[in-house]
Amino acid sequence: MAELSDIKAELNKDVRLYLLASKIEEIEDTIKAENRPSPGAMSSLQIELEKVNRQELAVRLKKLEKDMQVKRQINLMGNMKVKDAILNAGGLTINASLENGQIIHQYANNEYRTTYFNVARAMADDPRDNLLLQDRDQIIIHSIWEKNPKKSVFVAGDVTNPGTYKFTENMTVRDLVFKSGSVLDSAYLEEAEITSTEIVEGKTGKMAHKSINLRKALEGDSAHNLTLAPNDRLLVKRIADYQNVRFVNLTGQITFAGRYPIRKGEKLSNLIERAGGYTQHAYLRGAYFTRERVRELQQKGLEEMTDRMERDLLSAGTEQISKAASIEELGAKKGEMEQRKLFIENLKKVKATGRMTIYLTDVKTMKGSEYDFELEDGDSLEIPEKNNVINVIGSVMSQGSHLYSDRLGYQDYIDATGGYSYYADANNVYVMKVDGSARKVSKNFLGWSSSRNRWEMTARGGEVRQIEPGDSIVVPEKTERIAWLREIKDITQILMNIAVVAGVVIRL
Repeated sequence: MAELSDIKAELNKDVRLYLLASKIEEIEDTIKAENRPSPGAMSSLQIELEKVNRQELAVRLKKLEKDMQVKRQINLMGNMKVKDAILNAGGLTINASLENGQIIHQYANNEYRTTYFNVARAMADDPRDNLLLQDRDQIIIHSIWEKNPKKSVFVAGDVTNPGTYKFTENMTVRDLVFKSGSVLDSAYLEEAEITSTEIVEGKTGKMAHKSINLRKALEGDSAHNLTLAPNDRLLVKRIADYQNVRFVNLTGQITFAGRYPIRKGEKLSNLIERAGGYTQHAYLRGAYFTRERVRELQQKGLEEMTDRMERDLLSAGTEQISKAASIEELGAKKGEMEQRKLFIENLKKVKATGRMTIYLTDVKTMKGSEYDFELEDGDSLEIPEKNNVINVIGSVMSQGSHLYSDRLGYQDYIDATGGYSYYADANNVYVMKVDGSARKVSKNFLGWSSSRNRWEMTARGGEVRQIEPGDSIVVPEKTERIAWLREIKDITQILMNIAVVAGVVIRL
């Protein structure tokens, strides 16, 4: 009964199958009243389950039917014979074989002996087969399908109900498609494929493929509406890119922002043109473009890096604890271990954004350029308004935001925060650019500092200005001051890469 309830629960998950679920309830009610299901009820339900492509439930129901109707214990009464036992067990099922049955006799010394009888003659009360039973005898009645297994054919692809169907003599391709409900609008009718398996000399299976015109097969053309054999498989192909709609989100300073369907191979310039172009307030350098496929790759890289660092840091920490020479050193090393664990936990919380650095210009200039790329489903583009603010974060006296001035360099903004803190790593300052990239500031060129009215070592010029509106200047901490961080090679570069991928700065 518990198994029946489980099957009913599975059917109730799909509102379209509630009628089949109600038939399970009827079977349950009959079992409660008569201690057995109605003859044929479970077999009938098995067929209906197969029709709706729920073969796994049909198999479970078939096994349950066997358990309930064939493997039933009854009390042995005086002079009870095979026929009496079968009738007391509820009679034969509709699938019972009327040929050979078995009686397995079990003796006190745990030895067994098998006696064979003809089921039909036993039920006809023929004394040669309606044998007298002994205590602990087991009667086995075989199913007709054990000798002659049910033959099936299969259909997959763009049909209403793909799945397994009972094979019948002279079944054709059109018959199988009809059983499956019909082809879908997306089905490619000019070609379908039939896969057959032939047993060669009873030793090996040889697979063969045949291509047919499905349209002609459905019209009854005998050259294509082939007669099927047991275990044949029909594959109904799908029209390439049929209703495979891809979408891209455009937000921010776009004339007609929204979620746009795109065609395969459509480029960014074309979509921006369809959306009416940019507004007059668009800040193209700050374009924020994300791609799901890139996010997945970035996230995988982050997780692999975190796993590697966790393994190395915790392994080294454990070794150092085991080698501590004093109680004081042991306490210090345990404290370091907690710091290592906290650092790793913070890394595990970091999530990739999927942001890609792109270069936007006016649509006409973009067309045909290397910066005009093909879009993918799920891409997203946000174009902000110009943000005349420079953020300064990290190891400075007072983190904050400052109005942008083209007369100021990165050092001027750091000075405006009160300068470097005691632990600042002034040699590894980098800029999180408004376009999503990161650049270490350079001190290889002379530049003019307007605020100090003097020449200083800085890096101005080039195609992209060192500091632009919306940039963030990041002053990292000296990793040398934290002993266990010195164990990580290129830790400063690693933290900068994390900032690019995740858009966050990890604090030490």
